[in-house]
Amino acid sequence: MDYNFIHVTDKDILEKVHSFRYKIMHDELGWIEENIEKKEKDDYDQYSDQFAILNSDGEVCCTMRLIHDSPIGYPTERFLNIKQKGQFERNKLAEMSRIFIDSKYRNMRETKIFISTIVKSLAYEKIKKYGIEYCYGMLEQKFLKLVNMYKIPYQAISKVEQDYDKFKYPSILYVKEMEKQNPKLDNIEFCN
Repeated sequence: MDYNFIHVTDKDILEKVHSFRYKIMHDELGWIEENIEKKEKDDYDQYSDQFAILNSDGEVCCTMRLIHDSPIGYPTERFLNIKQKGQFERNKLAEMSRIFIDSKYRNMRETKIFISTIVKSLAYEKIKKYGIEYCYGMLEQKFLKLVNMYKIPYQAISKVEQDYDKFKYPSILYVKEMEKQNPKLDNIEFCN
């Protein structure tokens, strides 16, 4: 199957992203209340770069956002207990969140392609552009292991805590460590 890996700048595609997030967070996981729009948005979106993977029919099959420094901080700091909040320079810190894959594509092949591409290509381009050195994340134990298998070396920075109905680790990705584990990062090419 052909996929289109994009940094979302088109308003119509952004609406599809919000609808997809609603489908996952409301319909599948039951984390959020029903709303008339059937879209999931929050205050962090206005401070974020949005990324999506579309299938050949133009349907969203994966999303992620990269949240930048802002007056409202980061979800990891807001919803989980982090002792080292002041440890990271705010202008060099971001957070990867809303990493969702449609259930039709949750298999080892597509998951690896989607996660690796969205992080190591799309998000990495913005990470380099903005001089980001660290990225927060709220990761379940299985997902923490999975991204490390893909050489996206997130590490837990505090004990596991409950977020919605899942237990997640406040985590950090050191960009230099990801670059070390992926020496050809700047040269990665993916199909569009």
